[in-house]
Amino acid sequence: MNKEKIEIRLATEEDAGVIHDLLTDLGHALGMQDEVRRKAEDIIRYGFSENPAFEALIAWKGAQAVGLALYFSEFSSWRGSPGVYVQDLYVSEEVRGSGLGRRLMNSLIERSRNWGATYCKLAVYNENEAALSFYKKIGFTASENESVLKIIYR
Repeated sequence: MNKEKIEIRLATEEDAGVIHDLLTDLGHALGMQDEVRRKAEDIIRYGFSENPAFEALIAWKGAQAVGLALYFSEFSSWRGSPGVYVQDLYVSEEVRGSGLGRRLMNSLIERSRNWGATYCKLAVYNENEAALSFYKKIGFTASENESVLKIIYR
């Protein structure tokens, strides 16, 4: 594998097409490509408006996008504090096993801590054993009362 450095940066409106393409790749990887209905215009409208519904981090290997973390803030009325929900995490096949998934998660957790988040949640398809294993390995635990995995910041 080429050892070219992979950089992670916050997505901008100009990256909407890249986000769209990476999410399409994720849909294919999950065998759910027929369920994808979003367009690049939706990414612009909802991600880069005055009140964005989400943020995204993109991992770049040179000029090639090789990873994505798409997430948004939420609030726990039980905890009385904000958190972050990871909607999508994708690492392209060519760089899987390089630690990029962990780096993307660490980057988004660091960003969310900067705006006061005290926890991180996400959902994983039960049949996606590789994803379940990955998230548990980096510290997420399944809750008996919820259908999501979460990690509480300490």
